[in-house]
Amino acid sequence: MMPEETKIRFKFIKIKEFKYLSHLETVRLIVMAVNRAGINVKYSEGFNPNPRINFSFPVPVGLASMAEYSDIEITGDMSAEDFKGRINQQLKEQIRVLEAKKILTKVLSLMGDIALCSYCYKLKDIKKDAGGKIKNGISTHPEFSRSIYKLDFNEINSLIVNLNIIGYTKVLENNTIFKFNDFLKYFKYLSNNEGIMVKDYFKEEAYVLREGNLKTPLEIV
Repeated sequence: MMPEETKIRFKFIKIKEFKYLSHLETVRLIVMAVNRAGINVKYSEGFNPNPRINFSFPVPVGLASMAEYSDIEITGDMSAEDFKGRINQQLKEQIRVLEAKKILTKVLSLMGDIALCSYCYKLKDIKKDAGGKIKNGISTHPEFSRSIYKLDFNEINSLIVNLNIIGYTKVLENNTIFKFNDFLKYFKYLSNNEGIMVKDYFKEEAYVLREGNLKTPLEIV
């Protein structure tokens, strides 16, 4: 007997010009791709039925993301690979599914479970001790010192350095959350004072907390 429904969690990117899509526009684009692919998505009941697709926290407009997540409920049986292949045929390179897995156990909603997100800043012409000054400025800031879980500088070559930040997406023990747009303004102020150019920035990954360990939403299904 075929299962009545399949639940799939998938990870997708939103980059280049597609980073300027709003969350609502992104949802509509994914739903239209699902419909064009002939995937029988389940709908909610009531006077205004909606497709049973849930998404992770929306990124600010203009922020590229390598790790957006969504859960979808499908009528009948479908493999995760079949879902990924069919929906990607209906999507552009700038927004496409990277991974998909069946949800076989009970899981929390993505917005309810995701606790932290990581962001990468690509910095150019970083000077001697500039990284330390920037790190000190962030770590002593009254808001960001509490809302950042981890901060690291990684040298790529003699000109480019990556700043990797993991920030809280919801209120945890420290009672603060990481607000990307506020941090971007503050970070640009810091980097300008040190003569550092921010070449690029993007959302790198999202995480849930499991017994004090960071795991991606796909690692727990």
